[in-house]
Amino acid sequence: MHSIDFCPICGGGLCGIRIIGSLPADSNNDDSADSATATASATAADAQNSSLAQPHGLVICDECEAIWLEPDVSTVHQYPDLEKAASPVNGMPIWGDGSRWASMEDIEWLGWTEAVNPELDAELDADSDSEEKLV
Repeated sequence: MHSIDFCPICGGGLCGIRIIGSLPADSNNDDSADSATATASATAADAQNSSLAQPHGLVICDECEAIWLEPDVSTVHQYPDLEKAASPVNGMPIWGDGSRWASMEDIEWLGWTEAVNPELDAELDADSDSEEKLV
C-alpha cells in the first residue's frame, strides 16, 4: 500500500491510494506478436462489459474510510455509505471486485507520484485471504 499522509480526520489511519476500475492495457508491452491483438480484444471486451468503468484513483483512510478525490488530504473529504461502500465518482465498490490498493505503476498512470510518501508505505500480507490486511 502506498500512502500519502496520516489521516487528518481520525489521526490513526494512513491515507492510501486505491484504484477503482480496470486500468488500460500496457500499450508499451511489445514482448509478444499477439500483443496488439490481445489489447484490441481486451479493449473491445471492456467496452462491452458495463461493470468496468473508467478507472480512477481515490485516497482512502485505512481506519475511518474518509475519502478524497485527489491526492491532497487538506481538501474536502467524504465518507462512503456504510452498507455499500462505493466510489463517489462512479458507484463501483471500493472494497470489492474491481478495486485494489494502487501499485506504483497505477500511481504513475494517475499522475499522483509526487503525492506518495515512501516512508509510509506498507506491505500487504501475502498469506492473507484478504488484500486489505496489512503487516
